[in-house]
Amino acid sequence: MDIEQLIASMTPAIYNNMKQALELGRWGDGRAVTPEQKEYSLEAMIRYEHLNNIPETERVGYVDMTNKRKKKPSGGDDTQTIKIIE
Repeated sequence: MDIEQLIASMTPAIYNNMKQALELGRWGDGRAVTPEQKEYSLEAMIRYEHLNNIPETERVGYVDMTNKRKKKPSGGDDTQTIKIIE
């Protein structure tokens, strides 16, 4: 079985279990996720998301930039002075 067949055979439950394991750093039975397992699981999840047209906002690693904090103009009320006492 090649990687494409393996990904095509993944169920949503398998995908969700991998996602949870990577978030927690542990598998469902309590064993730690090894660096190698993390690497392969992330690759499998990304391929699964692509194959199953998972919305971008629900994909692994998505960062929402729409709520990005805007810079305040300098010299505003949030300016603080630091005094160094010798």
